[in-house]
Amino acid sequence: MRGSRRMGRTRALLLLAAAAPTLAGSACYTVDLGQPPSDINSCRPSQSYYVFGTSSDGGVSDAGANMGIWTDVLSHDFGGKHCNDTACHGSGSTNSLKLTMPGCLPFTGCNIPVPLTQEWADNYRSTAEQMNCSNVMASKLLAKPTGQEPHFPGKLFDLTDPQASVIIGWVGALP
Repeated sequence: MRGSRRMGRTRALLLLAAAAPTLAGSACYTVDLGQPPSDINSCRPSQSYYVFGTSSDGGVSDAGANMGIWTDVLSHDFGGKHCNDTACHGSGSTNSLKLTMPGCLPFTGCNIPVPLTQEWADNYRSTAEQMNCSNVMASKLLAKPTGQEPHFPGKLFDLTDPQASVIIGWVGALP
């Protein structure tokens, strides 16, 4: 009887050992995904400021007013480079900031309505996703072109330049 019990235990252990890899493969593992992203709807800065900045209307820039994220930052000439160039963040881009040149541009006399039309709304969403409204200084839209984070083609402006002020002002701007 003892021999058969021992054999039964041995057989059970062998079966358990054979099944262990299968059981381990079906076990649930917890994967650390890091810090959760901020709520996708938590950073929706002003659409009007994105297009027109602090100018009082969409037709003419007021003296001393910034002309918005699009004009003062994304389509600004940085020594022959523009964020919306095809090779950078333009239509051929595969990175997270993807911009297309709208058919109607601010300060050219055409009407850009707010809420934004599709061509402007796509650019706005792509740009707003680069913002961190709870910590503007940590926003990719500010950190990458100022050289705080790696950026190809490199540093475009300093934190003391007007472009940085325009980006920082976007979060607190009125809708």
